[in-house]
Amino acid sequence: MYQKQATKSKLIGSLYLTIAASIWGGMFVVVKVVVPSVSPFLLVWSRYVIAIVALVLLGLQQHINWHVAKKDWPLLISIGIIGQLASIVFQETGTMLANAQIGRSSPPQHRPL
Repeated sequence: MYQKQATKSKLIGSLYLTIAASIWGGMFVVVKVVVPSVSPFLLVWSRYVIAIVALVLLGLQQHINWHVAKKDWPLLISIGIIGQLASIVFQETGTMLANAQIGRSSPPQHRPL
């Protein structure tokens, strides 16, 4: 019984990871197409509004406890600004300004003989 449940959990986990990787990878194409007509900041905030609505609905449906200790707020705000906001803004701005060749701008690590 446990083995069957573990196999099912691994399958579902693999499916979720595949979906997440597909969405993440697909966002680069979407950003490259959308950023010329929409600023990176507007795009970031649009993504966050959609994500917040989805997470709130999911949290309400699953009866999640939303309480956060007062001492944890500075850490959460720091993580949000550095780990989320800044990284996404830099990613989308870089996607707007760069092309596929930029990723190959560093010299090769090995030289042919």
